[in-house]
Amino acid sequence: MKSKIVYQCTNCGATFPRWVGKCPNCGEWNTLEEVFVSEEEKRKKSRGKTQTSSLVPINAIQVQEYFRFPTNIKEVDRVLGGGLLPSSIILFSGEPGIGKSTLMLQILDSIDTESIYVSGEESPEQIKLRAERIGIKSNKIFVTNDSQLETITTLIEQHSANIIVIDSIQAVYSAEIPSPPGSVFQVRNATNQLMEISKKQDKIIILVGHINKEGNIAGPKVLEHIVDAVLMLEGEKNSNIRMLRALKNRFGSTLEIGLFEMCGNGLIELTDPNKIFISQSSIKSSGTTFSAVVEGARCLIIEIQSLVSPSSYGVPQRNVNGYDFKRLQMILAVLDKKLGLNIRQNDIFVNITGGMFIYDTGLDLAIASSLVSSLNDFVIPYEIGIIGEIGLTGEVRAVSSIEKRVNEMEKLGFKRIILPRRSESDFSAKRKKHLLFVEKISEAFDIIFHL
Repeated sequence: MKSKIVYQCTNCGATFPRWVGKCPNCGEWNTLEEVFVSEEEKRKKSRGKTQTSSLVPINAIQVQEYFRFPTNIKEVDRVLGGGLLPSSIILFSGEPGIGKSTLMLQILDSIDTESIYVSGEESPEQIKLRAERIGIKSNKIFVTNDSQLETITTLIEQHSANIIVIDSIQAVYSAEIPSPPGSVFQVRNATNQLMEISKKQDKIIILVGHINKEGNIAGPKVLEHIVDAVLMLEGEKNSNIRMLRALKNRFGSTLEIGLFEMCGNGLIELTDPNKIFISQSSIKSSGTTFSAVVEGARCLIIEIQSLVSPSSYGVPQRNVNGYDFKRLQMILAVLDKKLGLNIRQNDIFVNITGGMFIYDTGLDLAIASSLVSSLNDFVIPYEIGIIGEIGLTGEVRAVSSIEKRVNEMEKLGFKRIILPRRSESDFSAKRKKHLLFVEKISEAFDIIFHL
């Protein structure tokens, strides 16, 4: 029987007729290895099995109503859309050390059903120590330390547990594949086999995956199209605040977020996030402003702190925590060009309190006001809230969910709220008494700094 030599990438599994230094498929260097493929095996693969698919009218399809397993952690259930669905496979990702394993144990402890926790990175003793630290005493969580795919799949098929956590998917490998653990080939193969088990036996499988800042390593990013839901746990390095987002959810909304605080006994739900994001000690300081942002279906009051000081170096410093750096550069350029403030020659420091990263452009006007407040050492009264997006021409543009933002600010006692002019029609004449509508940044600054 004749054999043919092909070259297979140990990272992504792609095959090529000749050796090259860099894999054309995944871009990794020196990952191609010789593989002998017999002619008979090649013919069998090329022939395959032809199957006939049946067509069914969409109106005739019967949909079975599944019972969701509520995690009994409100912030998690909010993101999932009510709980975990049988036959679903979920990718739970985040940076190393963010709290993924801790939250997984808390979820398994809260659900009143048997579960399996498969760890490829920690021993059962280490998992036990973490469980004791965060107060977990459930006798329905079964723990094992294993990384071989064949052993894990056999264990899942033979056990009656409804929920299985694989921590982490990068550690799982198949003995039949020559690629190292964590490679695209190994991760994708393991996920496909686990998905088949999930669908056949109505089991819930949660895959824990590590990512770096770019989110492009072999692992979670290549699985997003395979799994049913992708959850991301985020948080700043120097903050205890954690945000749970749904990047993909076939059975619910991707607009919801869950908020937690990392404490000594695990991740604690934030019932009143505004207490975290507003610092009472800085209310009477220059450079401080307040705005309302919408994260998912939730509205939060955010405090912005800025410091503008003369530069001691040839190139002014820029330091931003919790906001897009490029967006800040745009705001500074607009302030210089349209208002002639010459603010870019100074050192600029901007901080969103609470440790969250905010993507909402409705913060633009509040950040600009905070910068000018610090530049002029002018204290903006706490009673003023500022909402609006800044355009390149200096206009204040409308933002989404404006009424929800205003309602939240009114609850916290803001007596004057500056809003985009285009939002004026969204409010009744009675409510407009304490709402100040502006069309340009200059109009907003006239109100704020000339009271």
